[in-house]
Amino acid sequence: MKKLVLLVASVLTISYGSAQTSTFGKRGLEATVILANRTLSEEGKAFVKKYLGQSFYEDVQYLYGLESKGEATHSTDIHYLYLDKDFNPIKSNPENLISKIEESMAVVRDRKNKSRDEVVYALHTIINLMSDMHNIGHIRLESVPYSMQDFQIFCWRGDTPKYKKRKTPVEWSKFWGSYTGAQTGTTSNMWANEYEWAHGDKAKEFAAGSLYDWAADMGKVANEIYKWAAPGYEMSRLQNMELRDLHNEMLAKLSYRLGAMFEMLAKEE
Repeated sequence: MKKLVLLVASVLTISYGSAQTSTFGKRGLEATVILANRTLSEEGKAFVKKYLGQSFYEDVQYLYGLESKGEATHSTDIHYLYLDKDFNPIKSNPENLISKIEESMAVVRDRKNKSRDEVVYALHTIINLMSDMHNIGHIRLESVPYSMQDFQIFCWRGDTPKYKKRKTPVEWSKFWGSYTGAQTGTTSNMWANEYEWAHGDKAKEFAAGSLYDWAADMGKVANEIYKWAAPGYEMSRLQNMELRDLHNEMLAKLSYRLGAMFEMLAKEE
């Protein structure tokens, strides 16, 4: 169940798909693609249009439709980011999403010798796995036992005596979709505007560095959270809301990093 209007827009939405819908929420993913698309140069947009061709919303619905039929044109497997104690990717693990992203990037760079379908599949897969990398529930740290990274927590529905009697269990990997996914009356464009308003001044900072730098950054964020998160953890409504800012920051980082990656790929052939 995982997961581009133009280069990033089309690719992003396509790869997000059903698996990622449960991770960040469909509108949150669409917003990420919209914002990523805003960062593209004309060359980048031309590259996306060449391989993905459709408008953003048409692309989203088309991809979701394919996934619902089991006909997705990209990898929909959920992958994990495996990091050692220094937050470097553990490349000896063949399932590490870093290795899968690099394999797909190699296909795109060699596109003169590849079929269009192969390139499209690779682009979609890159987006899908990049979104996984920015989901704390998909990060596996060598310094933290796996049992402490894949679990269920409980979210209180309120902080008053009346509401504190009710709590909702949620899988950790799906917890991050509880913000954009649960907000009614908010469009994808509105979420994209919120991400840009809150984090646009850090766009260059977020996009700087390499794929490995981005992985290390997410590992450090996860490491801080695993200092208190644990199986059966009971999260108050207030703490849940405080984590919304972190959730939005991760999606903003994903947007700007996808834009930077596709700009680079557009120039490499």
